[in-house]
Amino acid sequence: MLFSEVIGQETLKQELIKSHSQSRIPHCQLFVSPEGTGGLAMAIAFARYVIEKSLPTNSSSYKISELKHPDLHFVFPNAANKEVKSKPFSDLFLEQWRGFVHNDPYGNLLDWYSKLGVENKQGKIGNDDAENLLKKMSLKSYEGGWKVAVIWMAEKLNQAATNKLLKIVEEPPEKTLFLFVCESEETLLETLVSRCQIFRLGPLSKNKIEDYLIKKGVKTSVAKKAAINCTGNLRTALKSVYEIKNEKEFEEWFLKWVRTAFKVKSNKEEVLALVEWSKTMSKEGREIQKSFLTFSLNIFRNALMKNYGVDSLVTFEPKTDLNFESFSKYVHGNNIEEISQELESAITGIQSNGNPNFIFMDLSLKLTRLIQ
Repeated sequence: MLFSEVIGQETLKQELIKSHSQSRIPHCQLFVSPEGTGGLAMAIAFARYVIEKSLPTNSSSYKISELKHPDLHFVFPNAANKEVKSKPFSDLFLEQWRGFVHNDPYGNLLDWYSKLGVENKQGKIGNDDAENLLKKMSLKSYEGGWKVAVIWMAEKLNQAATNKLLKIVEEPPEKTLFLFVCESEETLLETLVSRCQIFRLGPLSKNKIEDYLIKKGVKTSVAKKAAINCTGNLRTALKSVYEIKNEKEFEEWFLKWVRTAFKVKSNKEEVLALVEWSKTMSKEGREIQKSFLTFSLNIFRNALMKNYGVDSLVTFEPKTDLNFESFSKYVHGNNIEEISQELESAITGIQSNGNPNFIFMDLSLKLTRLIQ
């Protein structure tokens, strides 16, 4: 991650570069960065800048670009998962972390938990993480330059870990840099905040987000709409673009699903087709599954508006051969509440790491009853 890859925040970039050029780098810095504004990206870019400027002239920048340099350390919320069943701490998840940073540097805590497969747990930065970081930052630099620690989502530091880190933050070894990143400093211990130079990242401009999306290959009309609606949050913009790109495929899945559900009443053997459909859906990633269910919920709600003649509130436009007007007649006041409840329950089940095959099959059988 380079400064050139961080979207917007130009004033802060120049301030950080100036602090380095004037040899006035605060040893402890806190980036207060609401979701989607780039705090993690900025911290990593500055960490890379500081380390690379201190490297010997014959040293390669490959390790730092791959987030594998021995003088660059990461601490982040974590929890036991299928691979790490007990005593979790950040170093045990570095492979997943590097993938997350490279692919989703503007992701939030839930995105990270999804990457770890711990969506239904409360991650933390605990004492083991603090102890491990203290040992690393107390050692000599690998290449004689700066040692940098990036502590992401510092809100998840528990009190014991915070107190342990305070010892080294108060009296840091020479050429050590601690970069804390949080969405809000309100939950951090005041003793830690008071020892940090605070930098605040604001919402990104519509133009910056639109330009970024277009460079990523997003259609101008889609990029413009996403930039307007995301309130300066790049993650929100990326998520909306992702959902738009998947809408046609989602609609095809939905069409097959409801057509099969309708057939079950007259032909019980169609239940087997629902079984196969559920198996197919269970193989998709959990984020795709949740997005599809949310998409389906939106269609049902639009169908209700269509059935009651409130066309001004209908936002759904079919992209397949779904006969929306005919379908909407099966969605009414007597079933919409239960349909919505079942879809929302399925979304919750997926979020809680439930068995997706069972969830989709159970939902499908209920749908056959509700839309007849």
